[in-house]
Amino acid sequence: MVELMTRSEEDDVLVTAREHEDELLQAALATGLTYVEAGAVAGVSERTVRRRMGHRQFAAEVSVRRGEQVTVMTGHLVSAGTNAIDVLRACLGSSNDGVRLRAAHLILTLGPQLRHAHELEERLHALEGQSAGSSSNEAPA
Repeated sequence: MVELMTRSEEDDVLVTAREHEDELLQAALATGLTYVEAGAVAGVSERTVRRRMGHRQFAAEVSVRRGEQVTVMTGHLVSAGTNAIDVLRACLGSSNDGVRLRAAHLILTLGPQLRHAHELEERLHALEGQSAGSSSNEAPA
């Protein structure tokens, strides 16, 4: 017996396939794959990837996914930071002058850079808070 699908069932299957392709493409692009590589993962052409990236909502979703990955990677780096600092501290006690000098240089260079980045982040958050507060206090036009 042959089972026939109605037009709406066919559309549902096509939408589901398209959604699956989009999911694969977004995930692949978020990891940094090229359009050709991402297309190969999703089974579509580079041209299709370019066309989809031309849609604002699709590109925005790729951007959100990239941001999520950066957040995860940042967390891993922060977690490893303590171990890295321990390694640098251990290198300060090395018998090799070059190793000690390099460790000292990194500590003296990275410490102020990290502090500066943290201060900038705090200032940005304060400005964003002020901006949000002032926009909520404005009377509607």
